[in-house]
Amino acid sequence: MNTIFRLTCLAALAALLSGCALASVASAPAPQLFTLTAHESGGGAGGAAAKGDLLVDAYFASASIDSARIAYLPNPNELKYISGARWVDLAPVMIRRLTVETLEKSGRFVSVAARGSEINGDYMLKGDIRQFASEKNGDVTQVHVDLFMRLVSREDNKVVATKDFNTVLPVSGSGVEPMVQAFDAALAQVHADMTVWTASELAAK
Repeated sequence: MNTIFRLTCLAALAALLSGCALASVASAPAPQLFTLTAHESGGGAGGAAAKGDLLVDAYFASASIDSARIAYLPNPNELKYISGARWVDLAPVMIRRLTVETLEKSGRFVSVAARGSEINGDYMLKGDIRQFASEKNGDVTQVHVDLFMRLVSREDNKVVATKDFNTVLPVSGSGVEPMVQAFDAALAQVHADMTVWTASELAAK
């Protein structure tokens, strides 16, 4: 009987602790969710028309960036995340969606789609996210977006062109919202440059 009584008490205690943990999670404030937007690239009018259909592959990123958390570097050797704030999706997933939308909106390409969408593209963009974080530079907080892109021919799977798109913009104001606005502007600049470069490379093929 003593053994059964002890086991019953332990089970009841475990259930109580589990209930407390669930109650704590439920009562914790939900994080603010942020997303970025696809902008018109501004490079369509008068630009060279690209040839072929274009696919955008999934971006490669380090574990620190392959997250829905918003990265912050108080110094070059320390990584933190903004408390209480998240991207709506994993950063590489969000960035690929915006890459596809921006390239589509430019009107410079026959078609643009994410790889895996059952469309056979003639060329593919493959990218590494080298940086996607806010940084402290002296007394200034800035946002740093760095995408290294490869344009690959699907016919022979060879890289036909590469380019690094690197933009740093200051954050105007304090808090998360001005930081997100700086991320939006920096990624828009990267995507605008990427659109012009990709269209020019494909037009020359």
